[in-house]
Amino acid sequence: MLTLPIRLLSAALLLFALVIGLGFAVDDGHFRAFDLTVSDALNMQRGVTPEWLILTMQGVSWIGGGAQRYVIVAILTLALWRWWGWGAALAMGLTTLVSAFTSDVMKAFFGRVRPDLVPQLDIIHSPAFPSGHSNNAAVVYILFIMLVPQARHPLWRAAAAVMIVLTGISRIMLGVHWPTDVLGGWMLGTSFALAAAAIIAYRQRQRTAHFPSVLSP
Repeated sequence: MLTLPIRLLSAALLLFALVIGLGFAVDDGHFRAFDLTVSDALNMQRGVTPEWLILTMQGVSWIGGGAQRYVIVAILTLALWRWWGWGAALAMGLTTLVSAFTSDVMKAFFGRVRPDLVPQLDIIHSPAFPSGHSNNAAVVYILFIMLVPQARHPLWRAAAAVMIVLTGISRIMLGVHWPTDVLGGWMLGTSFALAAAAIIAYRQRQRTAHFPSVLSP
């Protein structure tokens, strides 16, 4: 019977492989109909979409990108260090940084062009796949749920899920990402969160360090 760390690591590697496979698939033109259909349903346009909705999605998107996302991660890392020690802080800080770096490398490798179906409601110059915002949201919020015992409450989990979904959907609605970019970002961020969970579970199992998380007995 596989131990918890091995199951978590296996799931992380599977998701990571799926991200790479999806990248090659969209590069070959697969899922084009899916991307067009979903984008057509969600894309917003000034003069057509209510301005309050555009501003709301821009606000949600702003939280998950640019320099501010690193500020937020730094604050969370410092808070975790204060509450639970250096182990939890390291898990948050290092995992999010490596995940963001990997996302940037994949963007450069696949070089996918951004959508141009409608005028974009955000200024972006980098390649499209995978979505860095979606990747960041997934890894940060999932890690937060794992590392903070109080976040075991269903309301915290629901809030995290809502933020992950909204962040990704906002990128499609703003016209700067294809739906498959968002799916790739979600899978990439989740894979790194699961990899961190595998390390945490392993260290708990070895009793060499103790990280407060939902993985604790």
